[in-house]
Amino acid sequence: RWVAEMAAYLKSIDSKHLLEIGLEGFYGGSSMPDRKQFNPDGEVGTDFLANNQVPEIDFATIHAYSDQ
Repeated sequence: RWVAEMAAYLKSIDSKHLLEIGLEGFYGGSSMPDRKQFNPDGEVGTDFLANNQVPEIDFATIHAYSDQ
């Protein structure tokens, strides 16, 4: 809800400003239950998929770490 509220507010001030969230890519409530096991710390309070589907969010970023 916070992401949607703040994104709508910022777009009301500057509709041409590109917005992204900058969250880590954790699975949350909107994800399939079998995907949550891949979260490094269980439930961390963010939902990458749901937050990036907010209409006012223009693009998503990810942090990719290769296995060594």
